[in-house]
Amino acid sequence: MKKCIGILFTLAVIAVVGCSPSRLFVEHDYSYEGHFKNYESFNFLECEFVDSTLLCSDIQDAIRHQMEARGYRVSNRNPNLLISYNIFRSDLRFRGYQQPVIKDWVVREDDDATYKRIDYNLDEGTLMISLIDAESYQVIWKGYASKMMRNQNFKNNYFKGIVRSIFDQYPLMATAR
Repeated sequence: MKKCIGILFTLAVIAVVGCSPSRLFVEHDYSYEGHFKNYESFNFLECEFVDSTLLCSDIQDAIRHQMEARGYRVSNRNPNLLISYNIFRSDLRFRGYQQPVIKDWVVREDDDATYKRIDYNLDEGTLMISLIDAESYQVIWKGYASKMMRNQNFKNNYFKGIVRSIFDQYPLMATAR
């Protein structure tokens, strides 16, 4: 009997592991041109998902929550940051960078900091979020998650955890003026 239970348990574990999606790959990079100490407000660029306003709403709500948790406020007039996001519908080759930890770099703002180029092969369904300096229109931070579940039936709060995983890479808080 114990042997039978052990075999059933082993088969159950194999089935669960075999059916679970690949682990989410999350990464980020940032620009040394960013004035991270000066940002306090944000707004969104126009949503590009013409086939689903619900998708736009879910992603924006998740991003808004993460930004506000970091002390940033939504501003319709002269925001410091503009936020763009996209879900890539096919595999993509992407160039990222290995850099000093962003929080450490912001403290020192080391002009001599180096970076190493890394080429990634990201899967279909990659969510990429870009923070753009509203004055210079330069992307100052980019976070992305690949290997998302390929579930086309997005349930409530589907993107909440994914967006949170991306923003875990952005530990900076808004400046208080």
